[in-house]
Amino acid sequence: MKKKLWICILTLTMLILTVPIVPANACRGRRKPIIILRDDYGVPHIYARTKEGLAYGCGYVMAQDRLWQAEVYRRGASGRLAEVGLGDVEDDYATRAVGYSWEELGAMFDNWVPTNPKAKLKEMMLAFVDGVNLYITEATEALLGGDPSLMPVEYLAYNFLPEPWTIEDSAAIMGMMAWRYGGCGGDELKYAAALMALQAMHGEALGLAMFNDHFPQNDPGAEVTIPESEGIWPDYVYDGCGIELPENIMQIYQEYEEAQKGQEQLLGSLGLPTKFGSNAWMVSPSKSETGNALQVGGPQMGQSIPQILMEVGLHGAGIDAVGAMIPMGPVILLGVSKYGAWTSTTGVSDVMDTYIEVLNPLNPTQYLHNGEFMDMEMRIETIVDAEGTPHNFPIYRTIHGPIIGMDLTSDPPLAFTMKTPYYKNDLAAEEGWFLFQQAKNIGDFQEACKTIQPAHNFYWVDKKGNIGYWHAGTFPIKPTTGVATPDYPEGRPIDDRFPLWGTGEEEWEGLTGFAEMPKCINPSQGWLANWNNKPITDWPFGESDAGWGEGHRVSEIMYVINGLLATKGKISFEDMNLINMAAGYHHGGRKLVDDLLEAAVEAAPLDPQVASVLPYLLDWNHYYNDLVEPRWPNPSATYDDPGLTIFDAWEERIYNEVFENDLPPFAAIGPIHREYARVWPSTLIHVFDGPDSALPLNYDYLNGEDKNEVIIRVLKEAIDNLTAIHGPEIISWLTPVKTVTFDQQGALPAPTMHAMNRGTYNHIVEMIKRRRGRCCGGRYPHAVNVIPPGQSGFMNYLLEPSPHAYDQLLLYETWTYKPVRFRFWDILKITESLEIITYPR
Repeated sequence: MKKKLWICILTLTMLILTVPIVPANACRGRRKPIIILRDDYGVPHIYARTKEGLAYGCGYVMAQDRLWQAEVYRRGASGRLAEVGLGDVEDDYATRAVGYSWEELGAMFDNWVPTNPKAKLKEMMLAFVDGVNLYITEATEALLGGDPSLMPVEYLAYNFLPEPWTIEDSAAIMGMMAWRYGGCGGDELKYAAALMALQAMHGEALGLAMFNDHFPQNDPGAEVTIPESEGIWPDYVYDGCGIELPENIMQIYQEYEEAQKGQEQLLGSLGLPTKFGSNAWMVSPSKSETGNALQVGGPQMGQSIPQILMEVGLHGAGIDAVGAMIPMGPVILLGVSKYGAWTSTTGVSDVMDTYIEVLNPLNPTQYLHNGEFMDMEMRIETIVDAEGTPHNFPIYRTIHGPIIGMDLTSDPPLAFTMKTPYYKNDLAAEEGWFLFQQAKNIGDFQEACKTIQPAHNFYWVDKKGNIGYWHAGTFPIKPTTGVATPDYPEGRPIDDRFPLWGTGEEEWEGLTGFAEMPKCINPSQGWLANWNNKPITDWPFGESDAGWGEGHRVSEIMYVINGLLATKGKISFEDMNLINMAAGYHHGGRKLVDDLLEAAVEAAPLDPQVASVLPYLLDWNHYYNDLVEPRWPNPSATYDDPGLTIFDAWEERIYNEVFENDLPPFAAIGPIHREYARVWPSTLIHVFDGPDSALPLNYDYLNGEDKNEVIIRVLKEAIDNLTAIHGPEIISWLTPVKTVTFDQQGALPAPTMHAMNRGTYNHIVEMIKRRRGRCCGGRYPHAVNVIPPGQSGFMNYLLEPSPHAYDQLLLYETWTYKPVRFRFWDILKITESLEIITYPR
């Protein structure tokens, strides 16, 4: 930036931030000036003297960068895609059937009473709405006046103009995110279908025993975030008796799954969020090379263009934070302030339950509850198609929540509903997210976590050296016994994995509070890590440990951290990125690789075929290595290790070899071994561990064979197949580099990159302690981040993308980052643009 322009911006900014502007038209009241500086990556930094001013500026810059994305989000969240040709009527109906009416969205905001009035959360949300509408007005007026340069080209392509943004729009998106990323559990239909298929094949007792092998309520071998020495929960395992399920539950489950898949395909095609994951780890000062707390945040929310997250800096009125937000409100969900850094992962614990409703055979809009047939709650939703034709649909609910399935042919007819603690209360249930950017210390952050009801993990590090973890959520406390059965006249034992009967005997007895929330502050081991894994040993509020079992992907992060500490004693800022790369390129299944190697080493002396591949298996380091030419982005790029190809070919067969004859066909049982065993390999690990397994199994899946004999037989089959495909030269058995193409949401073309199992957004933070005698510069953290492909989602009417649509993609692919800037002077030096707006309220 030229020196004169730099001085001009500095002088003007300081004047605006210190001197109020009095408009000529005094009847409009005092306007509050807002400064927007955009840095060299297009990241907007907003300076204002009030929280409302920050929020107003936040809404304005969001609309500048992501108005079309926000349009798709609000329509996708409220079931209004069909009217502009982005979806069909049936898709919108599926959304509204489990969602909220427009009136309920408004009431949700009106009824929200924030726990901290001084934070001005509702005022900020309203100001954000006003800021979005300021840009909508500017872009619309310019277009109608002959200048289309401010209007995203997608509006021109679909031939409609943006409606004013409303608080209901923001509430709808917040609800969508709460259910997508925190609405965990609710898989009772899947578990019930798997149990019934197993029992149909093996009988009631053995089928249940095998079900418990694959879907245990507690896997003692599961990797946990909170060390066992820091806390433990009592054992909580159901004995497996008294299960009463409808006979048609497999059919209901399959219909529900098909509907869910259809919805996910549509949403994914529009760049709407359909995935969740995320990892994070923290290092305390005692294990840090600099004596400062360190954090990596990696929310995994899919890859789209524009990305689900955008970056913003909020500076003023007690807030000084930079980080990632979603186009719904002035909320830095994951980021850094001068006080601390925070991030999150999905918690996966059970906050949703499926209820079975017994319907009135004479009137299926009534359901049995406490001995009486009650009328369902009903409303009519009008969905308009692209031709403007209205379609009216009745939407039904019971006392437990929206209906997700129905079978009127059964005797009696049944409906299936979904219950969650925060139904119609999503804003209040997610309030903590709004408060993180205002937290001044670990106590403030913990108070914010207390308000969260969906299942999330939260992480905090601060300049005092604290690190903390909270497994937040409000979890249902279910009764121990339910409806009376002939075998259990006092009430059947309740199993968390299966649906509850909605007739009144199986209602929740309460909800957990902060006292039951697993949390860990400043652990003695000096670090914490999570990748959606189990929070603590014997945690009772998960439906099943099927996805939390031994061999969880978090073990790779833990393995690398422990390795660094064993060799170096301390972890550096640079090491945090190396850990991220290890997690991003790790193949998974380290324990299975060890099992394969053990068997191959034993067999090789007597088996030339096994001996021929053993060196390649031994040389492979368990990672997707692409270091030898040709490398990505060369289309001929391959990974460097034949050992990877050999292991993949073996792994592709080993699950079927071990489980195929003992489990029902895939179509009948749904995702039990082909999906779960591949992604979460704990059951196979337990099979191979045999009597020494942390979770001894109830059935011999090896059918009396020695595990090494099975492993080698499958390995030899894999070798034969690879030889037939690639020829006898093992050195040429190389796997093509895997790629990921971003989901295209609008007009911006979707880029392709090589695959990395890492966050949609990544930040690395070192919270620098303020030492005695040190200048004020020590107050600010050392932080870097990256959001690919870039900050902006804007393309103009000439089909010219914003210069900041793709400028972070290369950073992301090369594991490099841009600095996170806090100091006004640092931002000013690389400012690309200055804009001044005024808040009229």
